Formats: sequence, structure tokens, C-alpha cells
Amino acid sequence: MVAQFVERVRSLVSTRRAERMTLLYGLFTGLLGVVLAANEFREGTEIDYQAYYFAGKAVVQGEPFVGWAITDGAFITEKAYVYTPITAPIFSVYGMFPDWRIGYVLNVILLISVFYMIGRLLISFVERHGGSLSRVDRILIMGFCLFSGHSVLGVYRGNVDPIMLLMLSVGLLAIERGEGWKGGTLWATAAHFKLFPAFLGVWLLYRRAYRAIAAAMVTGIGLIVLGTAVFGIDAHIEFVDFIVNERSRKGAFQGGLDPTLQWITLRRPFSQFLALSGNQLFVVTTALISPFVYLVYRDANSELDRIVAFFATMVAMLITIIPSTLNYVVYLYFPLLGLLYLTEDSTTKQLFVAGLVLVNLPLYPQHIELIVDALPLGAGIGDILVEGARAFMTYSSIPLIGFLCILAGCIRFVRVPRPTTSTTATEQPSPE
Repeated sequence: MVAQFVERVRSLVSTRRAERMTLLYGLFTGLLGVVLAANEFREGTEIDYQAYYFAGKAVVQGEPFVGWAITDGAFITEKAYVYTPITAPIFSVYGMFPDWRIGYVLNVILLISVFYMIGRLLISFVERHGGSLSRVDRILIMGFCLFSGHSVLGVYRGNVDPIMLLMLSVGLLAIERGEGWKGGTLWATAAHFKLFPAFLGVWLLYRRAYRAIAAAMVTGIGLIVLGTAVFGIDAHIEFVDFIVNERSRKGAFQGGLDPTLQWITLRRPFSQFLALSGNQLFVVTTALISPFVYLVYRDANSELDRIVAFFATMVAMLITIIPSTLNYVVYLYFPLLGLLYLTEDSTTKQLFVAGLVLVNLPLYPQHIELIVDALPLGAGIGDILVEGARAFMTYSSIPLIGFLCILAGCIRFVRVPRPTTSTTATEQPSPE
């Protein structure tokens, strides 16, 4: 039976080996995601969804909800509402339920549906750009979106990141179709939840998507005005203060970021030798990575190149503007899974594959120590391995290296023309 299973796997990866092996690896991480989710649940019920539930409940009851205001002694300890005030009424639907578990089940169903739509979007994206997908490839792409480790944890924790990814992806494709009003509106709405999408305005300027910029500004400012009218100016002052002084986690970087903190950020190595706050390191790392993003912008000549330029911007933002948690890895799904199939240059493909594998390997010093303790190694060898891992991960992390590999892949992608794609500068129609 084992031999038959091995033979079926071997037959499965006989073609498109790199793509299929990578997606199969992602499905394997889904099993680890289930284990981690079960472990988190065993240690105590504390998930992102609870922040939404309590915020929605506070809105229904007319109580404060910004930042730590929603802390409830019943079972929630360190969850805060970190989105702009005008977004909270969306969650009032959950707050109307007498028990948080009812809304949680509905939220799980919603997120599974969102991951399914992301999978459909990826399949359509590949085929629209000339990629050929067999039934096996379609299943693997959809399976990765639904059942890989970060998807499983995202659904369990109930966070909104998959929804934000869908909004950003649909908005991107709308802009490329010339529907700037739709893309700008979606991006500005997403920015009211996660803030960092606002920095995608850099890509809009590069793309000269002026209609999208106008739509984003009208939507963004309009929502702020509406939020002020509904919740008052004080709630917004408290929100800004909370984001700048607490949510930014600026103090965690002073004296060097703790290697056990599972954050994916370029600020980590620089915090070890620069006596700067997290907010100051944000400026430093953004300035350092900007030239690499510019290289993608400079060499992007085709429609697909311009999507890669968007992706390079996203990758750079996720490791500079915010200290990304493991939840944020889902933002790589689109268009990265599609680029695996559309990339013809072997070096570029290897960079994308390596990046996707590494971002799905969230091992930190505490995990290395657990693994070493479980192995039949001598005390001396085990100590050397643990200390070596800690020394290395003080300045980097496995997922961070994955992000950098993906960014390098984006740079190479636009520098190596696809044989079937003309790359003349004259073929850059305005999205407007």
C-alpha cells in the first residue's frame, strides 16, 4: 500500500515537478497547521475573531471599543481592536449573537469561502496569461489555498487577512482592466482595516492610475469623515495614539528584537546594532529596500511585469512597514502561486519556490530547541545546535529569508523576458 502511494506521488510530480512538489509541501504544512491550532486551543481560547466579536458587541451596546477598550475578563486577555473606528459596525452582526461561538462558526465558513475564491482567482489569472493547467494543477492550487498551514491557522484564528487579500487582488485586476474606480475603492477600504495597503499608492503612482488614486482618496477620506460623525473625534485620536505608540510595537526593537518573537521583519537584524525605535527602523529599512523595488518598476514592460511590480511592492511592505506575523503570509498567495506556473526562467522559478517553502517553515529558536531535545543527540551537540540557531535567528529568520528570495525572484522575473511576451515600452497602456 505504501509502495502504491509512493508510486502515485511519483507519477503526480513527473511533470511540473517544482510547482507540484512545492504545492504538495504546502498541503503537508496544513497538517502542521492543524496540530498548532489544536495546541493553541488546548492552551486557551484566544483567537483574533474574539476581538471582532467584542468590538461588534461594544458597538451594539454603545460602549468604547478602540484599542484595549474591549478587553473582557471572561476569557479574552490580550486582544485589541486595531482597525479604524468606522470598520467596527461591520462586526456588529457577530456582536448580536448571545454566544461568540455562533458567529465564529459563520466566520469560519466565510473564510473558507474566501480562500476558495482566491483559488479560483489564481486559476483564472494563470490561464488568462497563457498558462496551461491540468486538472491536477487546479486541484493543487485550490488545495494549497484551502488547506496549507497558514490557511488552516488563518481560518482557525478567524482573522480578516484572507478577506483583505481578496480585496487587494480583485482591486489589482480591476485596475489592470481599466476599472480604476473599483480598484481604488477596494484598496482604500482594505487600508481602513490593515493600514499598510495605503502605501500601495506608490504602485498606483508608478502605474499612473489616476482614477484609482482619486477613488482611493475619496473613499479613504469619506470613511474617516463618516467615522468621525458616528464615533466622534476622540475615538480617532485614541486610535492614532494606539497605532503609533502600541500597535507599532516600537519598544520591542530597542536593544535588539527578541529572536523568539515570531515576527517577519527586516527591522530584526538592524535592531541588533542600531539604537533606534521600531518606528525609526521602519524608515531605515524602507529606505534600504526601496531601490530594489525600483529595479522591478524600471524593468517592468508587460502587463504581467506590472503585476509583479505590484507584488514586489507588497513583499517589501510586509517586511518593512509592519512587523508581519505569520498571519500575513497569506498575502503572498496572489499572485505568487500563479507566478510559479507562469515563470519560464529556471532561476526565477527556483527563487519563488525557495521563498514559498521558507515562508512556510516558521521555525524559531524555541522550536529548534524542542526538535533538538526530541532527537537522540548528546548534550554537547544539542547545546551547540540550539545556540547556533539562536545566534543566527537573532539577526534573521527562516520566513524573512523566504520573503527576500521572493523579492529577488521579482527582480529577475522582469529582467528576463518571456518568449511569448513582447516587452517594448510602447505596450504599456494606461489603466485609465
